[in-house]
Amino acid sequence: MMRPVLEEVHERIRAGGPLPFEAFMRLALYHPQGGYYATRVPGSGGDYGTSPSLTPWFGRLVARELNGMWEAMGRPDRFTVVEVGAGRADLAAGVLACAGDLGDFGASLRWRFVEHFEEISELQRRRLGALAASAEWSQQLGPDSHNQVGCGCVIAHEVLDNFPVHVLEVTESGDVCEVYVAAEGGRLVEHLGPLSDPALITAAQAAASWLPPGHRLEVSVGVEGWMGEAAAAVAGGYLLIVDYGDVEPDLWLRNPRGTIVTYGPDGFGEDPLADPGLRDVTAEVNFSAVERAARRHGFEPQLYCSQRDWLASLGHGELAEGLERAADRATAEGRHTEAMALEADLSELRSLVGRLGYGDIMVFRAAKAPPALAP
Repeated sequence: MMRPVLEEVHERIRAGGPLPFEAFMRLALYHPQGGYYATRVPGSGGDYGTSPSLTPWFGRLVARELNGMWEAMGRPDRFTVVEVGAGRADLAAGVLACAGDLGDFGASLRWRFVEHFEEISELQRRRLGALAASAEWSQQLGPDSHNQVGCGCVIAHEVLDNFPVHVLEVTESGDVCEVYVAAEGGRLVEHLGPLSDPALITAAQAAASWLPPGHRLEVSVGVEGWMGEAAAAVAGGYLLIVDYGDVEPDLWLRNPRGTIVTYGPDGFGEDPLADPGLRDVTAEVNFSAVERAARRHGFEPQLYCSQRDWLASLGHGELAEGLERAADRATAEGRHTEAMALEADLSELRSLVGRLGYGDIMVFRAAKAPPALAP
């Protein structure tokens, strides 16, 4: 029996011809019965790891960032973090677990999860346990004014790289075509065709001025609408995006065939048409497009740097040195089990800033209305 995603892809192709890759990716990830995110939750125990699932130290460092935002906003009585795509709630658990040590900020902190799938919401509640008393859930980010918080921060951690993208390719003539998904002999294959959306024209023209024939790039049209919802979600506050990506034209130039990759039970893959619904499909984030959209919706960009540099500014180095000293003391005093646990913590903490790994993730922060937060 054909899987739900694959069956619907073939049905749509039979009914209307080849699908823009964006439509295929949307089905592969978000089909309500068989989409990857309808049936799986990323993070600990998933097909790939994330910084919050690697170690609770990540959440503790993010708590320092959020505390700085709260201070810059004048220490409001309530500060709400609106997290999109929270997966197993590892980030929230890390932050909320140390909230009691954060004084007045911890007392003001609330968490709102934006989650479309009720099964995942239930998993998040179980994951948080007693900490769920400081959290609430919503199925949409915005723009319903009922969902707007007065002061807070919208967080998207490794979310935008899963936005469905249009895939464009520069042809020998210098024109830009779009990649479609077609069916031949029962197999899914790629075809080139005209641009499917007028919103792609500007990006296509910009890319064509930089790229030679054969080069590909991805365009996420959905970033614009999402940014509008993020702006509507907080009356005043911040936007924090942590994700893999780069800026134009570097993003295009260093990835001649685009940035799309997949993750599944067997690890990393490069064929997005293989096993739709059974593998995660990602494309690196175009942070130039993110910045333009943020400005259009009232956010003032403040920070763009690597996770390595961002966590250093939050005291990562001092934490690592403290763990190292504690491990050395435990070893010297014969507390070997404790020393091994501290060394494991230290290894995970250092992984957050590792090169060719988590440290290369990019961090984008922007503010809406409140006083400037120093980088």
